[in-house]
Amino acid sequence: MSYRAAVALGSNLGDRIATLRVAIEQMSRLGMVEAVSSLYETAPVGGPEQDPYLNAVMVVDTDLSPGELLAALQTIENEAGRIRRERWGPRTLDLDIVTMLDSAGAPVLVESAVLTIPHPRAGQRRFMLEPLAEIWPQAPVGDVTAGDALGDVLNQEVELLGRQWTEAAGATPAILVGAQVVALAIFGVVVLATGSLPGAGWRTVTGVVVALGGIAVGLWAGGHLGGALTPSPNPRPGTRLVESGPYRWIRHPIYLGVCMSLVGAAVLFGSVAGLVLALALGVLFWFKAGYEESLLRLGVPGYPAYMRRVRGRLFPRSRPDS
Repeated sequence: MSYRAAVALGSNLGDRIATLRVAIEQMSRLGMVEAVSSLYETAPVGGPEQDPYLNAVMVVDTDLSPGELLAALQTIENEAGRIRRERWGPRTLDLDIVTMLDSAGAPVLVESAVLTIPHPRAGQRRFMLEPLAEIWPQAPVGDVTAGDALGDVLNQEVELLGRQWTEAAGATPAILVGAQVVALAIFGVVVLATGSLPGAGWRTVTGVVVALGGIAVGLWAGGHLGGALTPSPNPRPGTRLVESGPYRWIRHPIYLGVCMSLVGAAVLFGSVAGLVLALALGVLFWFKAGYEESLLRLGVPGYPAYMRRVRGRLFPRSRPDS
C-alpha cells in the first residue's frame, strides 16, 4: 500500500539550515517528494529558554507504513545528532508525521504509545499549519483541513524566511566578492590616475577626516563581529546574532565604513571620477547587503526580528513607532 504523508521539519541547534537541507535529501529516499514548503522561523513553544526554530513541511508519497516511516524519520534525526533529554527542549532536528492518507485517499488514523496520526497538536500550531496549508491545504488535521484550521491560529507569530531555500547559495556569494575586489582595484587606479595629493587646506582635512572615520567605523564593526567576520555574504555556520557596537543602529556598518573611506580618498586626491565611482560602489554595497540579508535570515537565529528593530541597512533609521 502507498501513502501520502506530510512531515514537519524543525531545527534550532547548530547549523539549522544545513541540517534541514540534509534531512530533505535523506527523506527523498523514502519515496517521491511531492512538495516542500517555504521556510519559516518561529519562537519555541514550551520547554526551556532556547533559540528560534526553523520550520518547514514536506509532502512525500511513500510505500512505508506509518510505523516504518516513523522509524526511518527517527534514524534521520539520530544521524543529525539529536539527543532526547527533555520534552520540548532544543534539538538539532525534529521530524514529525503531521498527517497521512492511504492509497484510497482516506485519512490514516493511528493512536499508540509512540505515534499519533494526525499529530495531536497540528491543528493548534501555526508553525505546522502555515507551511502545510501552503503546499497541501486539503490535508486532514483532525476534523478539519489544514487550510481551514489555519484561520484559528493566525494570532500566533511565524516569520516567512524564504521560498527557495532547499539549495545552498552556490557561486553567487563568490561572484559578488570577486566583483567587489575588482571594483575596489579599479577605484584605486582611477583615483591615482585622475587625482593628486593637495597641500594643506580644506580638501586635505575633509578627505583625511572622512577616510579615517570610515576606517574607524569598519574596525569598530569588525571587532564586534569577531569570528563571524567574513567577506562572503554567506554567514559562517553557527554564526550568532550581533547587536552590540554599531550594530545597535545599522545592520551593515562595515559597508558604511568602506564607503566613507572611498569618498574620503576621492576628496583627498581631488578625483571627481573617483568620487563618482565611490558612489557607484556604494550602490553595489547596498545591493550586496540586501542579498546578504536574504542569507542571514536563513542562517542566523533571530535575524528577521533584528531587522525590524534596526531598520537602517547602511544608515541609521528611526523605527516607525519612535
